[in-house]
Amino acid sequence: MEIAQIAAVLARIEAGDSPPKNLERIVLSLDMAKNFRAFGSLCGRECQILKFHHDIESADMFPRIEAAGGGKFREVVAKLKAEHEVVHELIIRLGEAADALANNPNDANFVQAANTFRKLEEVIRSHFGYEETELAEAIGYYLGSI
Repeated sequence: MEIAQIAAVLARIEAGDSPPKNLERIVLSLDMAKNFRAFGSLCGRECQILKFHHDIESADMFPRIEAAGGGKFREVVAKLKAEHEVVHELIIRLGEAADALANNPNDANFVQAANTFRKLEEVIRSHFGYEETELAEAIGYYLGSI
């Protein structure tokens, strides 16, 4: 939900309907930003939860599905693990872009932060969509209720 809010603000700024300063005000008021400050890092609670989710999948869930499925899901699991690395790299890049924008709020830094955010949003939505499509039945069948 908060990702959608940020995307909407970015669109308004790019359309000239809102000043770039509104991005900072809105982003800093989000629960996500409060969590960032509380944890003392850009990722804050949401990014930590995402990393925890990926770690559980990679260390426990994926190997169990692969073993139970007789290797049937090997390619799907390999793709999902690779996507975890991409998500984590994009989170780092977004943090760097956000820091650059905060330190020097110019058009180039805004565009870089916006583009990085959009790429992260795209990858996350694609990743979860693929995971749900390819593994939803396998998780229920092989792992029961997690």
